[in-house]
Amino acid sequence: MVKHCIGCGELIHPKRIEIIPTTKTCVGCSTTGVKRGITVLNGDVNKDDTWVDIVFLEPEEYKQYDKTVSSIQKIVKKSSKSEFQNYEDDDISLDNISFSSSEEE
Repeated sequence: MVKHCIGCGELIHPKRIEIIPTTKTCVGCSTTGVKRGITVLNGDVNKDDTWVDIVFLEPEEYKQYDKTVSSIQKIVKKSSKSEFQNYEDDDISLDNISFSSSEEE
């Protein structure tokens, strides 16, 4: 099947049409950006009820995630091991961090 891009009028590569049959644009005109995936451990490790999910993030979401991880890594490097021995202490929590983009889709 031959399709032309609605953005530039060029021929859409046949492999792109094969993979995304409903596409109307070529790769160059596509507005979908590169996404990054991170693995997230879910469940309760105390009950041996865990699973790993992959979360795909938009570029802005990934920047926020990367900034947060870097900040936590700096705190850990500056701290002694004894500061992290108390597993009941919830001073550092990722539960309230939002990785959503400021732009609504």
